[in-house]
Amino acid sequence: MKFSKLAAGIAIATMSAGALAGGPLYIHDKTMTPYKWDTSKGSIPVWVDGGPLVADKDGNMVQAFTVIEEGTYFGWRGLTQDVHTADGQVLPKGMKYADKDYIFLNIDQANAVTADAVKQWSDVETSTLAMDVRGSIESQIGIQDVNAENVDQIYGTENGYGFWVNYDTDGSILEEYFGIPRSMVLGIAFPEWADEETGEITEATALMNGWFVDANDNDGKMVQGVFTHEFGHAINMSHSQANGHMAYMASPWNYMYDGVPGCEGVNVYAGSSYLGELLPANAIETMFPFIDVRSDAGLQQGTVEITDDKVNISDLYPTAEYKSQYGSISGKLFTKEGVEYSGVNMVARNVNNPLYDVITQQSGNMTQGRVGPDGSFTINGLTPGEEYVLYMDTIKAGGYPTTPMALVSEAEYWNEGESASPAQDGACAVSTIQVAGGETKEIEMHFNGYTDGIQYTPLVAAFVMDHSKNGKKALGTTQGGLPFMYDSATNTFDVLLDDEGQPLLKNLNPAMNKTATKAAVLADFNGNGVGGPAVWNIRANQVTPLQDPNGNTCTIGSGEGVHSASIWDIDDAGQTVVGTTRVSNRFDGNFACDEGQGHLSFPVPTVWDTTTGQANLLLDKLMFKPKRWGSGWDAVIMNEDGTEGRTAAWIRADRVSGNGKTITGMTNGSDLVAWVDGELHDLKAKGARDSAVMSTDGVNVAFGTRGDGIQVWNTETDELTSIGGFEHCTDAPALGRFGINYCDYYPKEFIWEQLGRYASNMVLDATEDLSVITARTGSFFTGFQGSFYIEGLGWMTNEEFFTKQGVIEAKGLLADNIFGVSANGSEMMAGIAGLEVSIEVDANKAFVCDNGVDMQLSFPKQVVAAVKKGAEFGRCAHLNN
Repeated sequence: MKFSKLAAGIAIATMSAGALAGGPLYIHDKTMTPYKWDTSKGSIPVWVDGGPLVADKDGNMVQAFTVIEEGTYFGWRGLTQDVHTADGQVLPKGMKYADKDYIFLNIDQANAVTADAVKQWSDVETSTLAMDVRGSIESQIGIQDVNAENVDQIYGTENGYGFWVNYDTDGSILEEYFGIPRSMVLGIAFPEWADEETGEITEATALMNGWFVDANDNDGKMVQGVFTHEFGHAINMSHSQANGHMAYMASPWNYMYDGVPGCEGVNVYAGSSYLGELLPANAIETMFPFIDVRSDAGLQQGTVEITDDKVNISDLYPTAEYKSQYGSISGKLFTKEGVEYSGVNMVARNVNNPLYDVITQQSGNMTQGRVGPDGSFTINGLTPGEEYVLYMDTIKAGGYPTTPMALVSEAEYWNEGESASPAQDGACAVSTIQVAGGETKEIEMHFNGYTDGIQYTPLVAAFVMDHSKNGKKALGTTQGGLPFMYDSATNTFDVLLDDEGQPLLKNLNPAMNKTATKAAVLADFNGNGVGGPAVWNIRANQVTPLQDPNGNTCTIGSGEGVHSASIWDIDDAGQTVVGTTRVSNRFDGNFACDEGQGHLSFPVPTVWDTTTGQANLLLDKLMFKPKRWGSGWDAVIMNEDGTEGRTAAWIRADRVSGNGKTITGMTNGSDLVAWVDGELHDLKAKGARDSAVMSTDGVNVAFGTRGDGIQVWNTETDELTSIGGFEHCTDAPALGRFGINYCDYYPKEFIWEQLGRYASNMVLDATEDLSVITARTGSFFTGFQGSFYIEGLGWMTNEEFFTKQGVIEAKGLLADNIFGVSANGSEMMAGIAGLEVSIEVDANKAFVCDNGVDMQLSFPKQVVAAVKKGAEFGRCAHLNN
């Protein structure tokens, strides 16, 4: 009989930050079935910890579960209320420091909580699992109090059959053995040993963090939710998400729903009774990954009453009658292309008892990513004769053995006419499912989406940094930080490592030329850990250094590591690279920094010739002088007459036109400058701010302004042409911090006078002739909104663009940051503010509706031409969505 130690469960610990969907925690590889206790052997023995000896009010030494330690600081105001201990002592309101050790909960109380939690799982009628407290750990292996000094005799050691419950009185085991702050984890539990021939669990452990018990919980009732939850992990149950997210995660800026958002009968939960529903605490499932031990929720999650919890334990340990007493749904989830898709929460709700009779399972949770794409799921425990709706949802938070995945389309209900066609199968089209005892309803679910027209594809676990102008390649990093090259033609990723298996690129902000044959990068040629400017010949896979004027001596650290220069852009041919070089604060013609003085260096805009490797500092109309206050230097932009103009704390070059003629840059975080054939122009005087995009020939530069819309500057005639934007209070709100819309309080004319006619819009990228420009407005306070300018069609939001084209996939994952546009506008790369996700947009073909008939045309030229002749932009079925 071969025994093995299962993986340690730190990653599945219940976190205190609020605190894996239904299904097993561990899968037995040999049989591809869950590890389980053998319930035919009878009740599983539970062995409980003792605890340190602490004097009670009468001076008797008593074993304690939780202790208020002598010297504990209660804040400068002291305790906000009287605290009552287990032995009747009172720590009075206002006490600032504990004057001795106090027993808060004793071992008898802890054992009572353990026994109740064990009973909750043992009393599920459709499960054969039973557990009972048999005695102490001391009676088995001689340890009276499991603590940080002896815990290695518990973990990593086979101590005998059963479930071992450790009371970590002061959190020292967490901190000293597991290396986790006691303020971060409520408890840890997992099956620890198993028979690898059969998959039978033989030993499990749990650690209960006594330090985290709330000062008001003097009978241990509120912490019982943690005990019951962790004991669920010990019998090999994963987390689940049925209702808990509507209690713990709903807020006025993050709504949660008990069905498909926007459909009839679906309740909105906003964490406020003024804005939506409030979930009752007794509707939170025990195995939801968050537990609030400072409210009634902790008490309610200590019980096993929600169908979701009962079904998940019964699936692992079913009675002989279970399957015949209840019905089931067995199905598979597919993408619109027909590929199975794992990691999505499949939810079945009884329409007559939606909060308490709800059952969830993740697609693919019985293979957990071990066998490739798997969209299968089985939902058992359906009450015969009741009507259930089935829908898909994302996992909101918590650790899961099956990796949670984003929806690659909109959330939707299952219905009898289920298909991938958005025109035929709306998200709210629903058929109820009714089964008899022992009956299984076989179904298929498909993400909605068209296979023609614009394609919208999230790149899983990938964060793209640059997109080539031919639209065929992208550079980025995985979630683990490894650099990759993405090929859109084959939808493949090539991780970029050197011969020794180390990341090829030093920085995470590379820039590619139009054909993706060259890239400007940072590379460490000296082996000193400092990245310097370089050009990467992608086809030959050779990295060649560019001149570093400071000789790799003026170094600073950033999110990209330690480097002596910054790389920002490269022209179409791969001959011109722009960025900044750091130079010595002496400004004496010797750019090298003295040892240890790199942090005092100053960035100077620089252009490199990749043919010669030479660096040319862009110094036209620039001078540098010491800051008026403090250390360091300022850049001064000189006026045309040679007098000193405005001062900038820093200045950089960050974009170059396709032909290398025009370079744009930024000062002070938002104000723009440009160099045309090396001559500096201060664009702040033209109202330019945030960023700029250029035509390939460098003649036209588009940039945002504060209130005057997007302007296009002709570098040859110096003329400005407005292409507008979204008008305040007509097309766009006038938002202040925290989302206040001033249009609700002031006339539009007053808003225009104060803030300008147009909402601020930061340009992101453009086609080679600026006929398509992408932009973004908003902030993290107010939310972001992406937008398009399409010459001949004007401005529209990203939401309008994708909605009219019927791109259902964007509904739940709307890109607000289209940072890469190909030269002709047919391919794009997008992101979402605040999320590490990249989205590939194939816009080679798009639709117009011409007299009620859909026409698929090349985008943008043919589409714009058709609209000018009277067609409407978008698919006919989605024009009014």
